[in-house]
Order: sequence, then C-alpha cells, then structure tokens
Amino acid sequence: MIKFTISSLLLLCSLLSNAQQITGTISDTDGNAIPFANIYIKTLATGTTSNIDGQYQLDLPNGEWELEYRYLGFKTKNVKVRINNKDVEMNVALAPQTYQLKEVKVLASGEDPAYYVMRKAIAMGDYYTKQVSEYNNTVYLKGSGKITSVPRLFKKKLAEEGITENKTFVTENISKIHFELPDKIEEEVISVRSSGLGEQTNPMQFITANLYDTKDDGFISPLDKTAFSVYKFQLKSVFEDQGRMINRIKVTPKRKGKDLFRGFLNIAENFWNIHSADLQLNLPMTDVHMHQLYAPVNESVWMPVSFDFDVNFKGMGFGMNMIYVASIKDYQITLNPDLDHDYLKQQELALKQEAESIREVTNQQDSKVLSVKEKKRKNEIQNLLEKDDMNNSEMRKLYRLMEKENQEKRAEKVKEPLEIKIEKLKIAKDAKDKDSLYWTQMRPIPLSEDEKISFTKKDSIEIVRNTPEYKDSVRQENRKFKFKHVLFGKTYQYKEENSSLTVPGLFAFDKISYNTVQGFTFNAPFRYTKKDTIGHYFDLSPDFTYAFSRKHLDYSLSSRYRYNGMKRAWIGFKGGSKAVDFNEESGINPMLNMMTSLYYKDNHLKLYDKNYVNIWHETDLANGLNLHTELEYANRKQLYNTNKFYFTGPKDNAYTPNIPTGVNPELIRDNKALTFIAQLEYTPRNRYTIKKGVKSMVNYHSQPTFSILYKQGISDVIDSETDYSMLEVSVKQAFDIGFNDRLKYSTRAGSFLTNKQTFFADYRHFNTSKPVLMFANKWDTFRLLDYYQHSTTEDYLEAHLQYTSDRFLLKRLPILNNSMVIQERLFANYLTHADKKNYWEVGYGLSQIFLLLDVEVVWSFDGKHHQDTGIKLKLNF
Repeated sequence: MIKFTISSLLLLCSLLSNAQQITGTISDTDGNAIPFANIYIKTLATGTTSNIDGQYQLDLPNGEWELEYRYLGFKTKNVKVRINNKDVEMNVALAPQTYQLKEVKVLASGEDPAYYVMRKAIAMGDYYTKQVSEYNNTVYLKGSGKITSVPRLFKKKLAEEGITENKTFVTENISKIHFELPDKIEEEVISVRSSGLGEQTNPMQFITANLYDTKDDGFISPLDKTAFSVYKFQLKSVFEDQGRMINRIKVTPKRKGKDLFRGFLNIAENFWNIHSADLQLNLPMTDVHMHQLYAPVNESVWMPVSFDFDVNFKGMGFGMNMIYVASIKDYQITLNPDLDHDYLKQQELALKQEAESIREVTNQQDSKVLSVKEKKRKNEIQNLLEKDDMNNSEMRKLYRLMEKENQEKRAEKVKEPLEIKIEKLKIAKDAKDKDSLYWTQMRPIPLSEDEKISFTKKDSIEIVRNTPEYKDSVRQENRKFKFKHVLFGKTYQYKEENSSLTVPGLFAFDKISYNTVQGFTFNAPFRYTKKDTIGHYFDLSPDFTYAFSRKHLDYSLSSRYRYNGMKRAWIGFKGGSKAVDFNEESGINPMLNMMTSLYYKDNHLKLYDKNYVNIWHETDLANGLNLHTELEYANRKQLYNTNKFYFTGPKDNAYTPNIPTGVNPELIRDNKALTFIAQLEYTPRNRYTIKKGVKSMVNYHSQPTFSILYKQGISDVIDSETDYSMLEVSVKQAFDIGFNDRLKYSTRAGSFLTNKQTFFADYRHFNTSKPVLMFANKWDTFRLLDYYQHSTTEDYLEAHLQYTSDRFLLKRLPILNNSMVIQERLFANYLTHADKKNYWEVGYGLSQIFLLLDVEVVWSFDGKHHQDTGIKLKLNF
C-alpha cells in the first residue's frame, strides 16, 4: 500500500510538472454566472470551485480528461477535454436540474415517502461516519466579506485599524489535512494570507463537518436518531446524477430554535448516502446558509469536495456579511478494515441483478465463516434495508444492528485515548511569506475584482511593514514608556524573551472599591511573566492597595513557577498584608458590596487584617489525580468600621459593625494561626491536550470528580493558637442528558475531627448570596441564606443540583420559541448541620437574557415549612 501510494504520488508529480491551465466561466443557460460550482476529475481525485463570478481555473497534465461540472439545482455536465501543451479556455453552461415525481407505494398511514428514505439514511449513518478510517486531502479555504454597519461609537476606533463599512476583506489558506478515526485531525498550513481580517482562517470546521452527527456543534442533524421528533420531511422530487437516483428531501423543523436546520437534503437511492445539502441555520443575530457537495472519490466512497457558506451577522449595531468557500482535492483514503463493507456491495449488485439470487449467493458464502448469530444479524440488516415501509421502530433497530455490526468487526475494542489531538495544527515556517506570484499559481479559485483590489492595497502596506526599520519601530513602540500608560495602564511585550510586564493605570476604575472598614480603596496590581517552549512558566505579582479612610497601605507579593508542564507541577509563594473576608473562598463580591453599601447602606462584607506567609505546591500524581498542599502562617487582627459614607439609602438603615451577625466577638479577636492544607482530587479518565510541553486537562467532560480535603490548625508553633482538624469529601459531575440539556450536581460532607480552638476565619463557610442582585456567582450558591450566619464547626452536608435546557417550558410556547436567546434552569440546594437542619431551596431561572442577564425565582424551606420567596438578578460580566 505504501509503495503504491508513493508510486502514485511520483507519477502525479511527473504529470503535473507538465501541467497546463484550463480556465473559463460556469453559467446557467441564460448566461448568468453560477458561483461556487464544483469542477471535479474523478480519475485524478482533484478539482476546484468557481468564484463568486462563476470563474474557475484548474491545472491539468497533458492528456484527455473528463471534467464534471456540478452545482445544486443544475444537471451535472460531463465534458471531455484534451490538454496538449497549451492552456485551454472552457466556458460551460449548466442546464437546470430536471426534477421528477417519484413513483412510490402509497402507505395506508398516508405517511410521506420521505420518511422511508430518511429512515434508511439515518440507519446507514453510523456506517458512513466510520466507512473511511483514514484519509489525506488538500483544502483551499477562502473567506471574503464586508462590514455592513458599525455603531457610531466605534467607527473612529475601527477606522484607525483600517476597518470601514463596505470595505472588502479576504483571507485564504491552503492546508494539508490528515484524519484518523475516531477524531484525530492533523492540519499543516502550507500558506496563509489575509487582506485585513487576520490570518486565523481554519478549514477544520468545514472539511470535518459531519451531517450524520452535529451534536458536538450544538445542532440536531436531520440525520440524527432523534430527527423524527423535531423535523418534518417531504419528498419533493427525484433526479439522476452520477449514475444514481437522488431523492430531494425538504427538511422543515417542527419547532423554531437555533439548533435546527431547514432546507433540502439530497439522498442517493439504494445507497442512502448524502449526495448534497442545501441547509440554513438561524442562530442568534446570525443567519447561515450552507451548501455541501459530495463526489465519489473511489467506487463506493463519497466525500465532500466543495463547501460554501453565506454568513450574515447583525446585532448590537454591527453588521457583517461573510462568504466562505472551500475546495477539497487530492483525496487519499483508507477503507475502515474493522468494518464489513459487504452490504454496501450488495446494494450495488442489486442494481444489476435480482435481489433474491444475490441474497442466496451471499448467504451461502457467509454460512461458511459466520456464526448463526452473525448470519441472523446480517440477514436482518439486509431485510430491513430492502423494506419499503420501514417505521421508526424498525429504523432504530436497523441503526442498532449496524452499530453493533461495526463495533464487533473491530479487531479489538480500544478505549478512547486520553490525549485529545482533534486540532493538531502545524504552520509551515514560510506559510505567511508566500508572494503574490505563488498565490496566482497555487490558488484554485480565482479572486473576484473586489478581492484583487483588497489584496493590492494590503500588499502595498505589507511592503512597508516588512522592512527592518518598520519592525524596529514597532518593537520600540511596544516597549516605550508614555505618560498615558500611567493613566490607563499598559502591558509591555518582550517577545524575544517570551516575557511581559503589566502595570496598572490611575484611571483603572475597576480597581476602585468601597467598604465601611477601609472606605474607598484603590488597587494597583503589577505582573511580570516569563515562559519558555518546554513548559516552564514564571510569574511575579506585586500588589498594592491603599485604603483612604484607614490611611493604610496593604501590600502583597505572590510568585509561582511551573517546573514540569507535563505533570502540571507548580511551586508557589505568597505573602504580605491585606484586609480579608472571613469567608475568603466564596464570600460576597466586593463590587456588589460596594453597590449595596453606597445605595442601600447594607454593608454585608466583614473583614479582618491578615499579615501572612504562604508556600504551596501541587502536582499530578497520575493522570487526573492531583495533589495540592500548602502551609500558611497568619497574624490575624480585628478591624473596625472607619467610614459611613453613602450616596443614598433608606433613612432607617444604618451601617452594621464589622462583626458578622450572631457571631461571638471572641471568635474574631486578634490571633495567630499556622494552618496546613492538603487536597487530593481525582477525575477518572480525564482527557487532556498537550501544547508546547504543557498538559491541560479538559474541564468540559462528563466524568465525576472526587475530592478529599484535610485542614489542620497547628498549635503552639510560632505562637499559633489554632488547634483543630477538619476532613471533607466531595463529588461533582456535569453531563448532557438529551440534546442541549445538561445536568450537574455537587455534594460535599465534612466533619471537624477535633476542635480545641478555632476562630471565625477557620469555620466552614458556605457560598451564599442574600442581595437581589448577584454578580456571576458560582452555580452552587444558596440564594436566600444570609452571609456568615450559617457557618459551622459541626458536621455538615450540602448538595446542589441544576438542570439547564434550551427548551424546557417557556421556549415551547409558540410566541416565545424563537424570540429570545435564553436558557431555562431548574435548581435545588440543600444544607444541614447542627444549627441549620434540613434547609433547602428550589428555583426556576432564565439565563442569557440579552446575553448578560439571568433572572431567577427561588423558594426556600426550613424542613417542611416554607420560609421565604425571592427574586434574583444576576449580571454575567
């Protein structure tokens, strides 16, 4: 196989060394250009696509070749052309496709014949998804678009970047793609070029699009097993193409929604594979219209050879139209050796011979090598494929049989690899250095006049930008100090050293806060980072906070160093002084506390002064098994209110003292604490990616995560007064149930094994949020519990459950099912310990209203008795 492939490549290279170019325009019979039509030469497994003006170009070696000209809605036209040492111009007119009504058996149920076709296609989907175990190809992808509208507020700023309304931008690249089942994709970008949209065009999402399964992309395919519950199908007509009868199926969603397609799907009779697709998606603020064309790359394998996407975005004052077109050629495929391809061959033979005689011959051959069980399954598959009135139940049975057949034909069942290599991207060193002559020779789709102008302007700018003088000036500009950096902050980049320095600005309003203990504060964080290419990383972060009312400067210094990227091994240090929330891990958001204080005189935040030194270390002991340890010494001092300023608020409201309500003052007195913490966290089969020597764990997965936390207050060392030990176990998990529905839960239980001396900072605090307004809180939050009042040193148990759906209740209403970009959420929270028995909350919420706002209604119960009802608003920024 390898020798044959190498020989074929050498032969092809030899042929192409004498290649001539064929050019022309593809139009309809009235002379109108057909944009993005496909031209394909099966014997060479190569082709191209016309541009938006219908123009095409293709390099061919000397000889006689048969070219297939195709596009949706038109008859395929085969044209033989002889290439003989000179370029050829070939203009082709495509006739409209002739559609016929299909003669079908009328079923007693009155069901449209399209359902018969779709059941067969869905059942064959697992086979066609896995038919090819490995392939290589070459992809040319071009994106061309215009900004159609820009809000007045941003026009000047964008104009400085060269982005103006109705200006054409183009980006294009040529990539070599290698694919292996189940999901390994390697891309090598040979060349990339842009006239202003950046050079990030990536053909992965286009050439790997699998219409048999689009759930990973957030859509329900018309070929999904659940399609009949959300789509209506109608057989509009049939037509003949590539020697096959094609069924033209109209796809109509039963409901509105961003996860459903509409349009037409063309399915080949008897083979039940995708011939082509003309589908639309209506996404939030974006409409997508896509065309896919498939072609036979060998006798029985059809693969995508041409894509075009028309994308229109309009929202928040911005408007953009983008057209993406991809041409795929040079397929080299390997049929999956673990599958039985016999039933596909039987389908082909059935077109030429009587089905019954073929079945007899096949059964005789199978009986010699197959078990009775295997033979029975193959017969069931064949019988169902030939059934004219297959119902939904039979379709699901056929799908299961096909899936089982495919699985059992594997040499051995191999677990999914832990390392994810879905988007392994390699960019050639000279990918961005190709000149216009190279692109003229290599570009398979000609540029339109607007695109040529766009690149001409960009090339003239690039000539200046590529001079050493210009690059030096940019480098100096990135490092040069300016007075405005004092006002607005700046990150200085030192690319040669792989380092950066970030300094704060005096006008950084997000660094200003207020609380009654410190008054107004200004925070000035600095940061220096440095990394290398083998996974090492270092950062140093000095931080200064000045409290105007206390007239006090807090300072801290933190540093960490990753010494092994593959083991995610870090060592770190932090220390200094700061005012700390008693609930340091999950207390009230400081900005929210500032708002409730200044406008309602509700100072929820309670602080103490912490002078501390902390050293920590963490590493992976095995894949998915992480150990974190830290040792901290802290001198903790009581703080008092020093400021009563507010903008407005109820007259009868008054600021409360800096003591949590109901807490014994003895628990917040000055004290010293030496604390040791160890946490072991484990996620079974936690998948990961590796990039530049750094292992990164996948967070969005369906595996449970188990954790054991141990805390020890060490007494009589450096005057430490704390003396306790606490153990906590927890488990959390999130997984999809159905399509676009997600369930997640979290539960933890803990016990203070010993408790000779604890202070309020040592208590087990819970994540609570009493105000009506929340700022992007964690999902496992008690919505109606007061801050601090339910903290404990007793045995405790808390649990949280949340179900999220795109279409649970509200979105099923006819008026609202497509009018809002929202998710619905049901949740429940539970807490019990010695001082708070069997407290629980239930709630219903709407998420992503205007992409920024969540609204919830919550009911709380104390045992069996209703306690409170509340409305919560959450800002997601």
